[in-house]
Order: sequence, then structure tokens, then C-alpha cells
Amino acid sequence: MVRVTGSHEPYQGWNLLWTAFDIGAEGNIAVWFAATMWLLVGALAALAALTSDRFRTSWWLFAVVAVIASADEAAALHERLFYVGDRLAPALPGDLYYSWVIPGTAIAFVVAALLLRLVLALRTRVTIWLIGSAVVFLLGALVIESVSGIVERDQGRSDLYVAIMYVEETFELIGVAWAVIALASMFSLTRRHGGLTLAFDGFPPSPAETGPGRPGEA
Repeated sequence: MVRVTGSHEPYQGWNLLWTAFDIGAEGNIAVWFAATMWLLVGALAALAALTSDRFRTSWWLFAVVAVIASADEAAALHERLFYVGDRLAPALPGDLYYSWVIPGTAIAFVVAALLLRLVLALRTRVTIWLIGSAVVFLLGALVIESVSGIVERDQGRSDLYVAIMYVEETFELIGVAWAVIALASMFSLTRRHGGLTLAFDGFPPSPAETGPGRPGEA
């Protein structure tokens, strides 16, 4: 849009507005929003650790991962992984321009392995939503990001690169927003005795809770 309107001057009104909300830029409201969404994921995971009677260590790990992801959104910490990626890249097939995705993918697999038991133990709806959110986010952060790196290497920051970059950022935002919705759905808020009561309801009922002949709600 900035290119179409010709608003390239750094202090031109439209450019100031666009760059404040540009999801492809750094250090603006869009970055603050993405970082805040990750903090919400961390807060909800921490709340689950405090209110759930199962997998508390895994919930705390979930919270820590989300807070680190929030810091990464704000400070682009993943770009420090180029140091590792550049040394691993020669041993792998292909030619990734953004070599940080190599250690980044390894980290993603480790986190997924550590949290898999927790996620699979949740209600079916929450499990599907969390896995879906992770797939969408990682598709943007690792796969589409890799494609944009190859395009940047071959064409520079062309219109095609910009388009792919916006798709990548959109996938990441959708993924983290979906995770917030999934985690928030595990809690119920009820009014009792003039106050509000927050209850965790993320796990399906056990057979003892449902009774014979009454399968637990998914």
C-alpha cells in the first residue's frame, strides 16, 4: 500500500500510520501485539499450572516457552541462531538462506516432544485446537520463512518476497491467536456467593467422575 500511494517519505502521514501497524516491520504496534499474545499464552498456561491437578510441570514448561516466544517476538532472538545454523547448513542438503530455521526446527521438535503428553491428555477439542495452532504457526515461522529467505537470496526484497513475508507473519499471528483461544476455553468462570469462581476444565472427566455407562465429554 505504501508503494501504491507513493508514501515513501519516512515522516509522511500515511507512511507513519502504515509502519506503526505493519506486521512485516519491527519495533511497532504489530510486534507489541504479537508479543502480548504470547504473554497471554504464557499467563493461561501458568494459570493452568496453578489450578490443574495434573501435568503441573508441563504447564510451567508451556508457560516458560510462551514467555521466551514473547521475548523473541519483541527482540528477534531467533536471528541469533544464524551462528549455529551457518555451521550446520553445509552438512544438510539444500541451500537455506535463513539458516536459523535449522536449529529452530530442532528446538520446535524438542518442545513438541516435551509437551505432547500434556496436549494429548486434554479434552479433544482443546487438543485439536492446540495442535492446529502449532501447525499453522510453525508453517509460517519455519516453512514459509524458509521460502521467503530463498526468494530474498535470489531476487532481493522484491514484491514477491514482501508478499510471502506477509503471508508468513499472518500465519504466525493466526497460530498464536488460536492457541490463546484454545487455552482460554479450558477455564470456566461462575458467580457464586456474590463472587466469581475460576475453574480449570481442560481434561476430560475420569471414569470415576462420569460413572458407568456415561462416557466423558470430549
